[in-house]
Amino acid sequence: PPPALPKPPTSLHAEKVAPLGMGCFGAPAETMLETPGVLETVAGYTGHPVYTGKPPKYDDVCYSRNWVEGVRVTYDDAVLSYPELLESFFEAQEPRYGSRQYGSMIFPSDEEQAREAAEWLQRGTTEGRVREKDGVPAEMTTIEPASTFYAAEGYHQKYWEKWRVRLGVGAALYAVALGALGPVLPASDPGLAQTVAKVANGIVMAGSVYVLLERLFDAKVVEMR
Repeated sequence: PPPALPKPPTSLHAEKVAPLGMGCFGAPAETMLETPGVLETVAGYTGHPVYTGKPPKYDDVCYSRNWVEGVRVTYDDAVLSYPELLESFFEAQEPRYGSRQYGSMIFPSDEEQAREAAEWLQRGTTEGRVREKDGVPAEMTTIEPASTFYAAEGYHQKYWEKWRVRLGVGAALYAVALGALGPVLPASDPGLAQTVAKVANGIVMAGSVYVLLERLFDAKVVEMR
């Protein structure tokens, strides 16, 4: 008989999920992606312990004392351990004192995460750990049971990644609309600079309309399992 083929190695890693409260979720959701082992981040709403209604909207979160702006981090635990993830969380978060919506919170997804989170926080508070860049103390962080996580509206996802491009393109077009290309356009066609400026201004206006429409049509909030 032909020789038996070797069995493929058994994979011991798994994708795990870590919901976190990190302050206003836009920047931390992007910063966490820089951590090796982090596979995905989703900005959303969580932390309401007894909510059973329809998915909340951004305004519901802003005008409530129950919701937390959260970041749902998916990570590879063969590359990144949960305590290591919490280290990245501590450095990336942007919490605000006295605010639940923008609070520093850990929502363990299972018993192992709950134990490791408690150990991590106990160690930080015992040592009096303070973040060097701005003085945020570890004791500011709280641990709460995990609750339903809702992915926020599409226009909140990858927020700064999109807006850096938009602001850069918008600034360039605005400069053109103000006549920045005039000196380099052919002097033999004096109307060309005016035409180019009008086109640029039209694109800027269309972009502004698109941003408004985006908030209307990319506003679905989805419960994540």
